[in-house]
Amino acid sequence: MHMEEWIWAVRTAGFFHFVTLILAVFTPIPPNWDENLAKLPELHRRFAIAQNLAIGAVIAVFGLLCVGFADELASGSTMARLWCGAIALWWGGRLALLPWLGVKPSLTQPMLRVGFNLLRLECAIYAVGFGWLAGFPRTTF
Repeated sequence: MHMEEWIWAVRTAGFFHFVTLILAVFTPIPPNWDENLAKLPELHRRFAIAQNLAIGAVIAVFGLLCVGFADELASGSTMARLWCGAIALWWGGRLALLPWLGVKPSLTQPMLRVGFNLLRLECAIYAVGFGWLAGFPRTTF
């Protein structure tokens, strides 16, 4: 791909980071989240909420970086490669973690199954694409 195509791809990824974040807010997985949290001790409840906020913050920061600094991320500089490597590692880790969550019993509607599979695809695309940007020699652009 040429540099302009990489910049466009990174900006598009940034946009989809925000789409993912918005959809996550409205996705009812797991069901009865509030009821289940209420059963936990206060400390565990706070950890669960903090974890969700941290995941959301990471997605938002990656989205901002991709939209606002796409040309820098595609540039191949050392800092760009570090950020692209971090993004690839985070999404690749999320892809590896998704099966462990065991959400299949909660995917009771076709749209939830489609959405979950799209999330898995998104994770894979980001892991591969940003991994490529983190390690691909820029002399071939």
